[in-house]
Amino acid sequence: MNRDPSTTRQATPSAREADPAAGATAPAPRASEGSAPPRTPAVSFLCPAYRTERYLPGTIASVVAQTRTDWELVVVDNGMSDAIRDIVVAADDPRIVLVRQENAGFAGGVKAAAAVATGRCFAQLNSDDRIMPEYVERMVGLIEAHPEVAAVTCDAVVLEERTDSFRRRSFHQQHGVRRARFSDPLTLCELIDGKVIYYTAVLRREVWERVGGVDGLGDLPMWLRIVGSGYDVRTIPDRLGIYMYRDDSLSRDAASIAAFQAFQEQAYVEAAAGSGDPEVHEALARRMRRLRYFEALRRARTALLAGDAAEARTRADEAMRMRRSPRSLLVAAAVRAAPGAITRLWPVKQRVTTSGKKALAAVRGARSRTGPSQG
Repeated sequence: MNRDPSTTRQATPSAREADPAAGATAPAPRASEGSAPPRTPAVSFLCPAYRTERYLPGTIASVVAQTRTDWELVVVDNGMSDAIRDIVVAADDPRIVLVRQENAGFAGGVKAAAAVATGRCFAQLNSDDRIMPEYVERMVGLIEAHPEVAAVTCDAVVLEERTDSFRRRSFHQQHGVRRARFSDPLTLCELIDGKVIYYTAVLRREVWERVGGVDGLGDLPMWLRIVGSGYDVRTIPDRLGIYMYRDDSLSRDAASIAAFQAFQEQAYVEAAAGSGDPEVHEALARRMRRLRYFEALRRARTALLAGDAAEARTRADEAMRMRRSPRSLLVAAAVRAAPGAITRLWPVKQRVTTSGKKALAAVRGARSRTGPSQG
């Protein structure tokens, strides 16, 4: 892959550095005569970092704590933050590489990491997430033992930022994914129909390069291209990731939700367009109905809170036509019966819900300080 001349590659003194002005890369220090050549990392973690200074030390520490040590961590300072630079330098580990660039967004950050990574496999790692100590040993071990497999994915525990405690339900469980078996390859039907991949998966480098890596707002199109091209992707039930549930998550922002849904819809449509399998197109139809159902409910709530009762009723009716569920019936009845009262009570409900979640999480946190279950 071509190196981006606008980036600077930095690390501890044992790593090579790039000259961003010239676009050239200085050679790595030569091994002394008689010494073994540097080992190629089994996996390179691609870690874009933007405004995650308070999380990044934990992310780095979780990689450094791996029971298998032939890894590389490429941190992309996606915004030229001196604090992020200082965090990486303080780690003082030659396996950790720093790339500095102006903010290029999620995909730009991951691509910048991939451009300088040297590992045989890649794994995307968000700079606010972590991995369990046995992640590399387990995941890379599986992909090395099965040359026919292009990628291995896993489950993750969910860490509440507010209470620093683990939720009882895993990442897969929260997304309705049934217990996975390594023997079952992931299919395009499953992926379009809503099966969620935990994004910190180990993927062979050559597959990443053939499909073009990540693009846009997330990694969904890449996984659709990988599975749609016939590559073998397997999932294990082990909870080897640690997903950080943040209070300031963009997933709570209405505009971000709408943009991400449009991004998802386009990815699913493009993936299905390349398949002649009728089951894939049936899965697409189901997926689009679900996405639009939840979008209609979201718009109904947004309109109601903005005081637009007419728009709220229209969107609630739209959701009910797509799926007559208890939720859609309740929303449709509420926007007709007392929209003004709901608008006034909603902030109270949110405060009560948040307080209840805090109290429950605190109790759970006291029980889970020793760490989450791996089952």
